[in-house]
Amino acid sequence: MSETNELLAAYRDWIRSLSLDDVILEESDEGNFTLKAEGVEGWVNFYDIDGQTVVELRLEKKSDGSSMFFLHFELEDMERAQQLFEEMSAVLDGFLHREPQHVLLCCTCGMTTTFFSNKLNELSDEFDLGYDFCAKPVEAAKESGAEFEAVLLAPQVGHRLKEVQTALPGVTVIELPASVFGTYDANGALRLLLEAMQQKRLVAKSDLRFARGFDHTKSVLSLSYVERFDEPTLSYVVLDKGEEKLRGVLVRSKFDLETSLNDLLVTLKLNDYSIESFDAVGIAVPGVVHHGKAEMWSPSGNVRMDIQSYLNERLGVPVFVDNNATAAAAGCYVSQDKWDDLVFHAQPVGNPACDEGYVLKGQPRIGRNGLDGNLRHLADRFALSMDLDEAAWRYDGMRELTANYLSTVICTIAPKAIFVWCDLLPDMDELHSELAKIVPEDAIPELVPVSDYDELTLMGELALCLQRLVES
Repeated sequence: MSETNELLAAYRDWIRSLSLDDVILEESDEGNFTLKAEGVEGWVNFYDIDGQTVVELRLEKKSDGSSMFFLHFELEDMERAQQLFEEMSAVLDGFLHREPQHVLLCCTCGMTTTFFSNKLNELSDEFDLGYDFCAKPVEAAKESGAEFEAVLLAPQVGHRLKEVQTALPGVTVIELPASVFGTYDANGALRLLLEAMQQKRLVAKSDLRFARGFDHTKSVLSLSYVERFDEPTLSYVVLDKGEEKLRGVLVRSKFDLETSLNDLLVTLKLNDYSIESFDAVGIAVPGVVHHGKAEMWSPSGNVRMDIQSYLNERLGVPVFVDNNATAAAAGCYVSQDKWDDLVFHAQPVGNPACDEGYVLKGQPRIGRNGLDGNLRHLADRFALSMDLDEAAWRYDGMRELTANYLSTVICTIAPKAIFVWCDLLPDMDELHSELAKIVPEDAIPELVPVSDYDELTLMGELALCLQRLVES
């Protein structure tokens, strides 16, 4: 038996051995599997393509045939194949044991809406939508509406829409059109509800600030690698189910990711954490980051490596890699509620190059090939009053250099605020005056000094990790 066939046989044996709650597992004569459960059907199919076994994992809702999970992969590694099946099983289990989403239907006294809510419940059950509707007077909505995912207002109380929205921040409130409510059009009402809830999910995924109110079911390890002169540091923070449990910094004399990682794993173990306990690991690094591969430049020499693949293999948990400035920009965004479009600008002392990160409309901006924010190629074209390398070490030189960099982003992105990290530039008023020599003063956005780069980077990397876990 070939190695491929042995792996396929072992994978089938493993699937047969599973005990899945509320799921019937059936095997066909061809060795494929069917999963049958209430409202859901699933398949594990095997295909031979050019001598390579390809596995198909698929789940569909019985009500409308819509896809819940669909994945193809080459069967090359047993542990990875088992993990993917378990991810599909988790989706199935989440559907079967999900809590209903409660929706409140309101009119003036609640009597008119009772019949309509019963029709909506029947339709929700028929299509396995998972909604539970009840009817109450509109006054009750303001008192207990926060317990509901959404509130539907009948036309006769539609004039109170803004009043109810103000009383129930975070709850979706919809005014039903008279054409829907007056005809008891349950299909129309459900369509409006589903569209509104889908829009709410899209907004939540696009906005990093959702991480502040995360559901506290995930554990994430956030890392930030920064090289200051010849002293690399690896900062770390553990977010364990919504609570910060551990924080520290590892300092080394030169770049050595493997040694730093070993030190980190020992530190975690001493604090009763194993790497397997984390849902994801996020690491922010300097330089260009593209699809997990990083090109880092530093005083100790340029480094090119596929950090994501290395850490995935080394740690065995999902790993996300970001540029430091992108993570810091995310941290700037999460830490305040005033600005939705902002730039983070890092100007290290002694280095004429800078690094920038962008958040636009609540989303981190990551451009083609990860090159956004790497503006070092522009510095040679700046009209400075001194040599570029000299400017990197002088207060007045740093002010000129930073102002020239910021003028480019002001004239292109035009952010509402720019967060500036530079130890030689604590005074934003002086930077503002320097900028006014290059761009119109009324075009200069709010300039916010940053004192703790590491903190913002760790906070932002946590938010990016949590966002991607939700999106996946």
